[in-house]
Amino acid sequence: MQGDGTFMHQPKKWWIGLPVLAGVIFFAAQSLTPQIEATLKEKVAARLSLDPAKVAVVGRDVAIAGAAPGAKEIAALRADYGVRRINAIEDAPPAASSSPPSPSSSPPPREPYIFSATLGESLIALDGKLPDDALQKRAVLLAAAAGSGLAVSDGTKIDAASPSGDFAAALELALDALRRLSSGKVSLTDGRLTIEGEGRENIRAETLTIELKARMPEGFELAKVEVAPGPVSPYVFQALREGYKTILAGFAPDEATRNRIVEGARRRFFDSIVEDQLAIAKGAPDKFADAAGAGLAALARMDSGNLSLSDATASLSGAARFEGARDEIEKTFESGLPKGFAGETRLVSRTLGAPLDAAGCRAAFAELSKTPIRFDASDAISDEAAALIDTLTAAALRCKAVPVEVASHTDNGGDPEVDRERSKKRASAVVDRFVKAGADSFHVWPMGYGSERPIAPNDSDESRARNWRIEFNVK
Repeated sequence: MQGDGTFMHQPKKWWIGLPVLAGVIFFAAQSLTPQIEATLKEKVAARLSLDPAKVAVVGRDVAIAGAAPGAKEIAALRADYGVRRINAIEDAPPAASSSPPSPSSSPPPREPYIFSATLGESLIALDGKLPDDALQKRAVLLAAAAGSGLAVSDGTKIDAASPSGDFAAALELALDALRRLSSGKVSLTDGRLTIEGEGRENIRAETLTIELKARMPEGFELAKVEVAPGPVSPYVFQALREGYKTILAGFAPDEATRNRIVEGARRRFFDSIVEDQLAIAKGAPDKFADAAGAGLAALARMDSGNLSLSDATASLSGAARFEGARDEIEKTFESGLPKGFAGETRLVSRTLGAPLDAAGCRAAFAELSKTPIRFDASDAISDEAAALIDTLTAAALRCKAVPVEVASHTDNGGDPEVDRERSKKRASAVVDRFVKAGADSFHVWPMGYGSERPIAPNDSDESRARNWRIEFNVK
């Protein structure tokens, strides 16, 4: 303005301010574009009832993951929100950008389509994606059935872009597999089914794998089954003795119990090869190992037979070596079973062979003497030697008319008189068994020699053990 109050006017210089104005407009547009795109994205997602993650906006162009909206919805979006183009794409839309993607750029990788169900102590948790509301509700119902009344926590989301194939059938198969677990997890990752956990009663990974492969729907495959065996019911154990072989089959609860049973059998079955076919499985009744041990002790005394345990019922059948042994085996078997077990026996007695002459008796006793008779600390015959004593008794009964001296020996580690008495006590224990079964006491007698007649130098534990022995001297 000039001093006289009038304004200065320079019409030829108005264009000087245009670059400044254009810069202001450009930077304002750049700063507002992301906000405008975000607002448009929320409005489109709300109008189409979509997860905002399935909508991308670039300027006024919209991309939607999944099926394209109908013509009526597209017209409304254009009229209400000024949308220019609407594209439906199969994969999830790319993140919004202020500039359109380069035609040469690679599409973003598709996220795996995962559904999982985890069975805990008090809850079944569902997670991941499902194609629609109907399958989401179906999954909750199937999970509740699999958990036998457990609460179900549903954390799944709807995503229509499920893998090709019969997803509904795959979902039912997965949750049916969950029903076979006492704890664990099933998951569908794209078209692959994985089962992990611990099985319920009588469920084993091998049989579950066969069943799942047979029922697998089209378009899906079994990726992995890692299921620890569940408890077995009924819990069975069997020992079959035929000739010189005894087979152990069925189950044992752990490796320690299995080893205890097998090693105990090998000590008792002195004349039989013990073959271990036991498998490890949960579900054994209390005192199972004690019941198996009592049954094996009885079976070892028989020529042939079968021991069977099913839960808390034990049965024994077969042939004893002589009449007196049958009655004794029945009594010791039933009394040896732990409390809570019921026992039943079906035993017969083997017919003794023809009487043996001196040469035959000598050969029979020489063969049986290769196995040492075990005694306990009080010099009584050990329970583990019962089978050997029965076999020796059967031989003595066939040698009734042949004089036999039962001679017992020791090492030189103790007082000679004490050792002589101990050896006499051991020999008498054997003779008493023979006579009780029916042997002639005038033709079989005990003799204790102590350390007088060693067969090995008493210079090592092994040699001294050899000198502790029972011999049968046929006269």
